[in-house]
Amino acid sequence: MLLICLPDSEAEPTGAAELKVSLKQLSYFVAAAETGSIADAARLANVAQPSVSWAILKMEELLELELFVRQHAKGVSLTAGGHRLLPQARAILRMIEEFEASARSQAQELTGALHVGCYSTLGAAYLPAIIAEFARRHPRVHIEIHEHTQDEILERLANGTVEVALAFNVDLPDGLIKLRIRSGAPYALLPDGHRLLARESVSLKELKDEPLILLDSTPARQYFLSLFDAAGVKPRIEHTSPSFEVVRGLVSQGLGYSVLITRPLSDVSYDGLRVHPRQISDKVPVLETCTIRAPTSRTTRRSQAFQDICVQLMSNRMDPFRSER
Repeated sequence: MLLICLPDSEAEPTGAAELKVSLKQLSYFVAAAETGSIADAARLANVAQPSVSWAILKMEELLELELFVRQHAKGVSLTAGGHRLLPQARAILRMIEEFEASARSQAQELTGALHVGCYSTLGAAYLPAIIAEFARRHPRVHIEIHEHTQDEILERLANGTVEVALAFNVDLPDGLIKLRIRSGAPYALLPDGHRLLARESVSLKELKDEPLILLDSTPARQYFLSLFDAAGVKPRIEHTSPSFEVVRGLVSQGLGYSVLITRPLSDVSYDGLRVHPRQISDKVPVLETCTIRAPTSRTTRRSQAFQDICVQLMSNRMDPFRSER
């Protein structure tokens, strides 16, 4: 219901009285005034003619003011009081339209906080660009980053600390809600001066006697060792590190080779030395990257927006050698 006040000239002697008039009555009044016909107003509103007639009559009773002169078979025409109220009625209806449009706009604008989990090696390669794009599209949402091992991410998903996470689809428990983003093949990372640099691809058997720098985090360790198992090779592990960049740095220093899945756009390590990715000629499975959510979670508009941006940005970025999307 809407409260309107009569003009002073129509007010009761004791002052302007607040009278309850509905928006529907106002819209019928304006439609009848603009068309000059109750029947035409009813057609515009897609309601029966008696409904419009009754609504306008009740409005006149509330206002204690005749708004129309009814002329049989000639429609209706505004009274002097109706003419005075018509601009106000139009202004009120426009104000309501603007109010609804503003409300819809605010409903479409995302706000609040989004807690995002990310497996560590994926974080450095993809998360900054994803968050930057999210901030451009949804500036009123604050993203909290939780960069951990896969086990820690799963724990945070389970307890509700994290709403959505970016992870590799390796050893994930059943029941998680997964959205496949991209898939890519693992590659060998060789140092400057390596004997196989002239080759476009190398086999794990050719590397089996050389020192391996192993990325030692969950699920990376299990996945990379499974590649050697599938190739019938027992690697000679020289160094391990849970840090992706430490692994690349050790390779750049000539201390061994590594097998990785995420490839930065630059083939230069933190210490400024080059590293050289090469395809693995053995038949190795591609590894999927996906977003994951807890089975009990609901898809919020914030988490859906995050997943949409992940798909848009990550699926368009090529893997170093081949990609399946």
